[in-house]
Amino acid sequence: AWNDPAYAEWLKLDATAAIESLSYTGRQGEHMQAVFNTEETHNLVVCTLCSCYPWSVLGLPPVWYKAPPYRSRAVIDPRGVLEEFGLTLPKDKKIRVWDSTAELRYLVVPMRPRGTEGWSEEQLAELVSRDAMIGTALAKEPEAEPA
Repeated sequence: AWNDPAYAEWLKLDATAAIESLSYTGRQGEHMQAVFNTEETHNLVVCTLCSCYPWSVLGLPPVWYKAPPYRSRAVIDPRGVLEEFGLTLPKDKKIRVWDSTAELRYLVVPMRPRGTEGWSEEQLAELVSRDAMIGTALAKEPEAEPA
């Protein structure tokens, strides 16, 4: 999505089909919505009822994703939860919490790190973690070139 504006638009409009085009299909990933982090808004995904999670896209869910403290506090105090993950956002950045269900699962598209223009898809993929696609982390910043 960072290198291909047409794919990013497709992901916004029909995440299920866009993700399926990359051969990520299967149960728990058949109804997806992509939400994009911006300068103004950070997105966080939770399932407050159980542990609805897009296994076919992100692999096995982390243990904390299913834990009652994360499931309840992510909604009540998302900023505090993110800080416990080591992610402190500016006070003026809005945090939007998305509650996954059995019918719809969410995927966060993190913001592209500065200084990655011209990078290949493979290089960019190294900067994105599962946690960034849940919203509990950011994409990694590129390492500085040695002097």
